[in-house]
Amino acid sequence: MEPHAFVKEVYRRMSLRHAATQPPIPWTAMQNQPQVLQAAHELRDILPPDRNAAILDIGFGQGWFLAACLTLGYRELSGADFDIAQKNYIRSWSEPPIQLHEIEDNIGDFLADREQQYDFIHLSHVIEHIPKYSLLWVVDALYRALRPGGMLMLRTPNMEGPCANSSFFVTLAHEYGFCGSNLESLLDICGFDDIRFCRPTTFRPTLKQRAGALLRRFFLKENEIRHRLFGVNTGGVFDAELVITAKRGAMPPFFDPKYR
Repeated sequence: MEPHAFVKEVYRRMSLRHAATQPPIPWTAMQNQPQVLQAAHELRDILPPDRNAAILDIGFGQGWFLAACLTLGYRELSGADFDIAQKNYIRSWSEPPIQLHEIEDNIGDFLADREQQYDFIHLSHVIEHIPKYSLLWVVDALYRALRPGGMLMLRTPNMEGPCANSSFFVTLAHEYGFCGSNLESLLDICGFDDIRFCRPTTFRPTLKQRAGALLRRFFLKENEIRHRLFGVNTGGVFDAELVITAKRGAMPPFFDPKYR
């Protein structure tokens, strides 16, 4: 089976298998979920200042990123994912409705006819599902879909984090793994500028969260020392997750179907 088809089939089956256990989430319940409040806290200084900016969330899942954007006052929102039939309730969260799009095959093809349509594109734990041979095709498509100066935001497991093996093999559909240096290199050779790693802070941390953060600090420091001792890290990011932003630069897109 072709890798793109494999990833799509995994998520099609997951959606069908667990549809009954994933009921629609009304806005009154979604807007106060901790993940939404945390994301709104993190995104407040990252999203465009213009509340009419066109924002796209690829692989939107249950819609926590879109809900955070709504909380912050954004209304020109779109989401794209596989098998969205069970997620149509997200459209009802706002007026005008959030636009939801089905990804028929792969992200590159989905974006192919959306040149310069978006000011901000977000992918959370999506890029590691893309086969290596298609990474240039997809990242070029992301670059091309952004307006000049538009921003891309990626989240992905860190292969130099403390639990890299578990993070990579936790799902059937992971195709490739990233550390700070190869992710930064990928964005750079696809034309992106102003590439920055983010280290989000916890919104209104509870005592339990504070204690957990303190304990994790020791493991992260040990991980940092081990990598630097053996000289195998150039990015300097050792957390469990990579969060990175980059802006569309002045270069014309490299977008080329031969890299599909």
